[in-house]
Amino acid sequence: MNPNLFERILVPTDLSAFDDLAVRYALLFNERLGSKITLFHAQEISWLAAEHPAGYYFENPMEAKEELQARLADYARRMTPETARVATIFADSDPVAGILRAADETHADLIVMATHARSGFRRAVIGSVTESVLHHAKRPVITVAPRLLAVDQSVRLRTILCPVNFSGVARAALEQATALAESFDAELIVLHVAESGISSVEPLFAQWVDPLLRDRTRYRQIVVKGDAAPRVLEVADQVDADLLVVGAQHKFLHDATVLGTTTEHITRFARHAVMTVMQPTVGAVDKPRELLTV
Repeated sequence: MNPNLFERILVPTDLSAFDDLAVRYALLFNERLGSKITLFHAQEISWLAAEHPAGYYFENPMEAKEELQARLADYARRMTPETARVATIFADSDPVAGILRAADETHADLIVMATHARSGFRRAVIGSVTESVLHHAKRPVITVAPRLLAVDQSVRLRTILCPVNFSGVARAALEQATALAESFDAELIVLHVAESGISSVEPLFAQWVDPLLRDRTRYRQIVVKGDAAPRVLEVADQVDADLLVVGAQHKFLHDATVLGTTTEHITRFARHAVMTVMQPTVGAVDKPRELLTV
């Protein structure tokens, strides 16, 4: 077990049942690794679930803040055991900016948040707050969708799936996946999706994956052909993965930060928890042998 893995976890919440699953995942790390959990609540998020009309919070700012702080404390007591190391932060701010600032101020190693995923238009699939955090976060983000509860009520880490493309971004993801598998005594499955032939992939696994793992955990490798994102999701279902760990390269286009389409597709449509491991870049990006997480 790695006691230094994810010492501090930030869990943004709007105090609704949508975020209960994110808290449960954070508690899994608390129980196994002793991670300190900080529940974060921004006022603008709360309007979606508050008991009063939005105008109330403008007309009675002090009372509103006290009420929301009390609700956050009550949510923490209800959702977490007394033995857990849990703190709370309330911010009267834009939720995305508040989350990113809180992650910096608490030196969070990990953000865990719900996607509020629903069917419908593109932005509604993942939720605009979660999407913006993914596009700007400097640290790993685990996203969990409410639909996970419909599949399985348990929260566990027994099988971890990590897609790789033999790039620097994928290596960062594999390092996180390996540390998690070691800490949770989980099986690590390393997946490569080849766009063409797969005969040349085995030597790459031997040179690139095996030295990294160094017998630290149980793992096996899978190579399949096809389009990256759909095949990753198919394999995740086949192996009953508890967590997908994917690399993401932040790209800066004009004034916007974007993720690669493969990573976004996996995050949006996975029926599993997904950890996105960030690597910012400005300028040219190393192109892997077969492009997967970009």
